[in-house]
Amino acid sequence: MRARVMISVLTAVMILLSVSPAAAQDDKTPIGTRRIPAANPADDPKGPVGSLTGRTASDLMTLGSVWQVQECCGWSGTWTRRAGTNTFDARWRHTNGSQAQDVITLQSWNRATNEVVLVRPSINGTYRATVNPSARTLTNGKASWYPAGEKWSARY
Repeated sequence: MRARVMISVLTAVMILLSVSPAAAQDDKTPIGTRRIPAANPADDPKGPVGSLTGRTASDLMTLGSVWQVQECCGWSGTWTRRAGTNTFDARWRHTNGSQAQDVITLQSWNRATNEVVLVRPSINGTYRATVNPSARTLTNGKASWYPAGEKWSARY
């Protein structure tokens, strides 16, 4: 429990430190000046970063409906997608015989890098990994609560 709290605190500190100082500056646009909005991210052929916008239903279905997952620290599991959604019902088994289950949601898929982000709200955690569609795998996975250097992967 102490390790989990420590990892949560370190994660929060890293998030706070990663915020750009420029983002914290005041808006210097003179009063009465019309701001031109940024281009619509949906117009980017690479697709927007940090969302599923621009992905078609067939794109998302290429990720399959069942993932066989190998996780950190002795856990392996099966994540089964709920029909027509980005939500997975996940079940795990540990090498010591323990079992767990949870719900995980695919939050984003970056077209340019093929990075996916999945959220696990029950522990306020995120998974990140790189999709390789031709191999039907997710690799180089990291989870926000894992010890440093630990990875996860999946095959679908």
